[in-house]
Order: sequence, then structure tokens, then C-alpha cells
Amino acid sequence: MDDSRALAETVAAASGTTPSSVAPARPSLTESRLDHFAIEALLGRGGMGEVYAATDVSLDRPVAIKVLRADATGGPEMTDRFLREARAQARLKHPNIVHIYYIGRRPAPDGNTSLFFAMERVEGGDLEDVLKAGETMDPEQARVAMIEVARGLEAAQKAGVIHRDIKPSNLMRDLDGRIKIADFGLAKPMDGDNQITQEGALVGSPYYIAPEQATGDTIDFRADMYSMGAAFHHLLVGEPPFEGPRPLAVVAKHLSEDLVPLAKRAAHVPRPLAKVVERLLAKKPDDRYESYAALIADLEAAAPQARSYATFTTRLFAVLGDFVLAGLLIGFLGWIGLVVYLSIVTVGHGWRGQSPVKYLLGIEVVRDDYGKLGWVRAAARTLVSLWMPMLAGATIALSAGIPQLLETMEGLRADSLQDLERLLIAAGLSHGFLTVLYVVGLGVALFHPQRKTVHDMVLGTVVVHRLDRRTIAPRPPPSSAGRRSVKQGAGGSRDATPARSS
Repeated sequence: MDDSRALAETVAAASGTTPSSVAPARPSLTESRLDHFAIEALLGRGGMGEVYAATDVSLDRPVAIKVLRADATGGPEMTDRFLREARAQARLKHPNIVHIYYIGRRPAPDGNTSLFFAMERVEGGDLEDVLKAGETMDPEQARVAMIEVARGLEAAQKAGVIHRDIKPSNLMRDLDGRIKIADFGLAKPMDGDNQITQEGALVGSPYYIAPEQATGDTIDFRADMYSMGAAFHHLLVGEPPFEGPRPLAVVAKHLSEDLVPLAKRAAHVPRPLAKVVERLLAKKPDDRYESYAALIADLEAAAPQARSYATFTTRLFAVLGDFVLAGLLIGFLGWIGLVVYLSIVTVGHGWRGQSPVKYLLGIEVVRDDYGKLGWVRAAARTLVSLWMPMLAGATIALSAGIPQLLETMEGLRADSLQDLERLLIAAGLSHGFLTVLYVVGLGVALFHPQRKTVHDMVLGTVVVHRLDRRTIAPRPPPSSAGRRSVKQGAGGSRDATPARSS
């Protein structure tokens, strides 16, 4: 099967335009009973069926009931998919995944039976509410939500399940703001089960589908990572990563078009968070995160409270410590000590962002986007920021030759002595001027909001307290847009129309 046919079938299956997904108006089950569940209100309709708000009268708890369309029972593939969704979701016991409680059958008008299952009812709505309101998601709320989605997907991966349809409408939010992943209708077990869809048919949502999923290649958990990145790109920017006049054109762009950096589309998104989203949207799976643990670590590192800028006092102690360390090495080893000191500082900055003194003070140097310095920038920072310690070190090294210089001076003529004296005075004055200049360069950090010195501004670096990765951000409250009742995993496309509950 060629790529164009694969893409066309992907779009047809994902956008709900296949004949099997277009159903006439269906009678509501409101105010009826299914086993021990009392149906209360229709929450939403999708390609597979309806979702209702209900009460489990046996346990007196609210539930959501997902009912397979009665006119779809003749298709065994639809029934198998429905069962697979329930079973896949039931395997997953995690606070960031909607729980499945029960599966049963109800009589259908044609005398057959139709499947339904009861699941946890999530009252806060889904994240697509943000988009429907014409808004974007607050970056900090998005970062925390991404952590919760990643934890839910990590649990699914450990259970051997790939979701394959992560999108804002499948990310529910309860009244406490906790994110719960819903609708495992396209979930694929990672155990060789290839009977999820009919042969040749691909699944996913055009705005959020991973490139390898679109072309029918073998996929793993990193396809869910891509969809997650696309979903949160949409929520943060207000637009999906790629758009086009037709679904097929959108999917084609996922395969071939470069992503526009978030800095150009949403400058309000902090660079550390933007980098995470951009890495999730890498075309090649190998360029994404190697594990959900690594993804979560970067998301936690992007927290505003995870890093704080080093104070001027701390930076001053770091400078004094550098002077002392340089003086000790040079005092014992001469010029070799100076070379050793510069090597230690450069390697330390390139490797960990820390010199020995910064390590003791618990601070580190990073780029403005919180990335590592790298070896070239580390070497440049050594030259730009440590010229004063180097000059002091050179002075210390030269001081060892002053006695010999004085002995030599005794044999010089008077005019030569006067020239040498003027030279030494000029050197002393220039050294003092450079010292003042160096102190002023450091003093800029007193007034800079990020405590940057002149050499930090020149090189695009910042000094921060080293991250404590145990820092966990508090969950922000949900926005008012997220409190409306909407469909709960109805298995439909983005244009499925939710019905309000009474």
C-alpha cells in the first residue's frame, strides 16, 4: 500500500468521515436503566456511540456509561474495538487514567444486544474546552498537566498499551484539576496483536498523529509522546503544529514540514517548556525522549520554582573562591598551576555547569534556555569571565621573578631605571583600573532581575541554584473553561457536539 492511500485511510478513520461512523439521529437512553445503572443525561455522541451520565444504584456512586451504537453491532470489528477499549482501560489502575468499572449488554431494537461499559465520571470537562472558548492554556498549568499525562501514559506503557489517540478532547480534568486520560478505543497492546483495525486502515487524529503512525510503520510509546506534544502545542499556542485545507494535507505536513519554533508562535511560553514540546514533536522517534521518566524530569526542571537565580552575595563568594583557588594553584605550581586552574574551570562548566567553588556553593551556570553550556561556550566563558583571576594569577607567577629583576636593576643606568619605574607605575594603574572594571561588571548583577553580570549578558548565560529534582509543583486549580460537562471518551472526532447535562 502506497503512502497516499495510507494517509487517505488514516484521515478517513480519524476524522469520522467513513460511512460506518455516520449515523442517523438515535433515541436517547435518558431516564432508562441499564442493569443497575440509572441513566440521567446525555454527555456526548461520537463515532462509536454515546456517553451518558448515570448513577450506579448498587453502590450509589456517579458513573459515565459508554454505549456502543445499536446500528454498529452488526460489525464485529466495531464490537471488538469496543471490547478492546474496555479491557485495555480496565488493565490500567492509575490516578491519571479514567477507570473502568463494569461491562455489560443491553437489548438492541433488532433483537440483538449492544455493548456498554461503566466508567469513572470526570466532572470537570476536557482540555478541548480551552480551545472551544478561543483561549490558550496557561503555560504553568500546561506543564503540570503534561506531567500528569506523561505519568498516565507511562502506566499504560508498563501495562503494555499504546493509546494512539492522545488529543485535548481525550484529556479529562476533574474538579480538583487532575488530568485523566480517556478513550482507549484505538489503544494497541504491545504484544503482537495486530487486529485492532481492518487490514490497511490506520488510525489517529490528523492534527495530532505521529509521522510513523501515519505511514503505518511499527509504533511504540513514542507515538503517544508525539501526539501529546501536538496536543499541548495546540493548547499553548492556540493552533495545532500543522494546519491545512484538508485533513490529508495536515497529515502530510506531519511527515515533511519543519516545525515552527514556539518562540516565534508563542513567545509567552517559557523556553524550557517550549523545548520539551519541540522535542516531543521530533519527526524521528529516536529524537524524542527515551522514556517517560526522562520526559517528566525535564518537565519538572522547567518549573519556575525549580530553579532560582543565584544572589549577588553567592556570586561574590564564588568569585572570591575562584581567586583563592587560582592563587593556591599558581602559588604552588607557578604557570602550570594557572593552566591547571583554567582547565578545571572549563571542563567543570562544560560538563556540569560548575567549577569546584560553584559546586560547593550549590550553583551552576546554564544557558538562558536552561540547557548545558557545551564545551565551546564553557571555554568562551572562562576567557570572558575569568580574565581578572588570570591576570592576578599571572601577577603572582611573575612575582617569583621580582628578586632577580631587582638584582638586574642595580646594574642599569639611571635613565633606564626611570623608564622601568614609569612602566611599573603604569602597569599598577592599569591593573587597578581593570580591577574596578571587573568589579563593576560583577556589580551589574545587583540590579539585573536574573542576577546577570556583564559576561553573562555577553554569552547568554545565567547562574542558578542547582536543581533539586525532588521538587514537585503543586497542581493549579482548573480554569472556569474546564468545569463544563462534555463528552467523556465518546470515540468521536473534534466536531462531536456535546450535550449539556441537566
